[in-house]
Amino acid sequence: MTRSAARTTRLAARAGRVLLVDPRPERMVAAVEEAVGERIRWATLEDRSLADVRVWFCAAPPPGRMLVLPALEWIHTGWAGVEGWMRRPEWSDDVVLTRTVGDFPERMSQYVFGYLLAQELGVARAIREMQTRAWKRWTPGSIAAWRLLVVGHGAIGARIAEVGRAFGMSVSGVRRGSVSAAEKKNGVHSVEDLDQLLPIADVIVNVLPLTPATQSFWDRARFARMREGAVFVNISRGGTVDEGALHEGILCGRPGRAILDVFREEPLPSDHPFRGLDEIWTTPHVSGVGTVDALAKEFAQNWVQWREGKPLRNVVDRKRGY
Repeated sequence: MTRSAARTTRLAARAGRVLLVDPRPERMVAAVEEAVGERIRWATLEDRSLADVRVWFCAAPPPGRMLVLPALEWIHTGWAGVEGWMRRPEWSDDVVLTRTVGDFPERMSQYVFGYLLAQELGVARAIREMQTRAWKRWTPGSIAAWRLLVVGHGAIGARIAEVGRAFGMSVSGVRRGSVSAAEKKNGVHSVEDLDQLLPIADVIVNVLPLTPATQSFWDRARFARMREGAVFVNISRGGTVDEGALHEGILCGRPGRAILDVFREEPLPSDHPFRGLDEIWTTPHVSGVGTVDALAKEFAQNWVQWREGKPLRNVVDRKRGY
């Protein structure tokens, strides 16, 4: 055995086993091991004992039951939102929780502009006319020069803002934490400025994490401040929105339309007030679906950091909730 191989073996043994929770474990194992260039000692929920598990890679919703993991030191979740972990006893004060960013900025920005463009270009109308073999011309709309407001200016929000600028939009952002000088130059504001920004925005994209401070953040008062006909897009969490207030707002034209991918109750009930309204487009929580390659790559990068005793990326701050 070479010196490098022997060192790798010692480091892997020191790291203990990795508990993998994923609906496609064979593919995930292969992708992670290819990314790190070595074999990893894996564990599954079916194992009789998990006493030596020090790392939990949870790429799927965690099991309903509490797990006994006495040696656990690090949890990596395959989700960007982490509100569900706040109630998990496995995430104790001695355990580090990291979240996934992966390709979510690209996927979620493509979702936002895909649906905005679909509405402005008349994609639904085009499909109807193709089906009926009609030929009735119209003038498609454009999102250029629209004023875009991104609320929640982290990695995902920053990418949405960047794509908006590429489409010729006037872009502003809001974040709850401190705003750097460079961010201010790019139009990022503190949350205290939100009330002044809402009335002038044509599109408001909600990317806020769900925390006690953002529960029902989008309420009647904030919807009432939106300009008539504005578009509200929610790709973060359903709990950040007062759905009754949004429904009332839509009926009053503030906002005029909504594109919603997340809801308080999922699946969205068939008799929900959002159903059947032309002004509301709904999708079944698909804007930020994690893919094997992206999840594996991000875990692999942190695994190398972990094995070397270096700081992990995307560590969750329990007090902030993200």
